[in-house]
Amino acid sequence: MADIEANKAVARRYMQAVVDGDIATIEALQHPDCTWWILGFGDMTRADFIASVRDGLLTANRRVADIVGITAEGDRVAVEVRGEMTFPHTVYRNEYHNLLIVRDGLIVSGKEYMDTRAAAAAFGPAAEGAA
Repeated sequence: MADIEANKAVARRYMQAVVDGDIATIEALQHPDCTWWILGFGDMTRADFIASVRDGLLTANRRVADIVGITAEGDRVAVEVRGEMTFPHTVYRNEYHNLLIVRDGLIVSGKEYMDTRAAAAAFGPAAEGAA
């Protein structure tokens, strides 16, 4: 039987590691065979996901990830997050819903839903041209 509170704690630690820019903890909280699916990007391997976090979100000068809701049942943890990342030429604000599957203290898979229009406005060709 899953330890729901422990699984929620893993999700909270993961979100805090993103805020702290702690790539070692982000890596450590994921099972070696972890897989991800992100709205607008599709399936990602653990390595590709970690690279995207390291080369994307963690390059922000300031990161905020406020958990506005967390619900768990069995090994599934749903986390609602309001994020704000400050980059040199833009401030990226978005709201996320992450569905994490946690087993034995590690994330074995994750799905991330977000407003893809907010991401495109911050990072798409139009945003790059305005920088």
